[in-house]
Amino acid sequence: MNQGGMLKPALIAGVLLGILSALPLIQWVNSCCCAWVIGGGIFAAYLYVRESAEAVTLGRGLALGLLTGVIGGIVSVLMSLPLLYISFANTKVLEELSKSVEHVPDLSPQVRETLQHLLSDPLRSLSFFATIGGAMVTVMSAIFAMAGGAIGVALFEKRKPGQISAETPPATTSGPPPELPPPPPLQ
Repeated sequence: MNQGGMLKPALIAGVLLGILSALPLIQWVNSCCCAWVIGGGIFAAYLYVRESAEAVTLGRGLALGLLTGVIGGIVSVLMSLPLLYISFANTKVLEELSKSVEHVPDLSPQVRETLQHLLSDPLRSLSFFATIGGAMVTVMSAIFAMAGGAIGVALFEKRKPGQISAETPPATTSGPPPELPPPPPLQ
């Protein structure tokens, strides 16, 4: 089975979970145990099992979930950037964050100064939070979509490992069929 067969289901499910994870209000479904992300892994496994000629193993489901989660995390972050930019363009939000940094106890002066500098520019704040938040979202999406991929394989794969689908023709060898030995003499 080729690895390329994983890309199409991972792209379809990853883009879908990324969009659902980024849309306002709909994204809150993810607060219930990362439901969109796990669902994306399950959906990718469904698509992959349906198209696979061989039985899909749990390891393939995990790999598929990982790929789906990474794609979904990246799509989610990219779709969230405009909304994040709008919230960071509002200087009141940054002012409130800056004020809250002043009231954090036991914060070293260097860290406090770095945070104040970071929060003084909306574009700098956006790039920092998008990078850190994007990395965290992508890692968490990958982990939970792996679980979804494993669940999907367990739900949809009914063949035993090594079993080939009845829809695929058996492999043929080139050349004439082997000669059969002559039958034993009759007595």
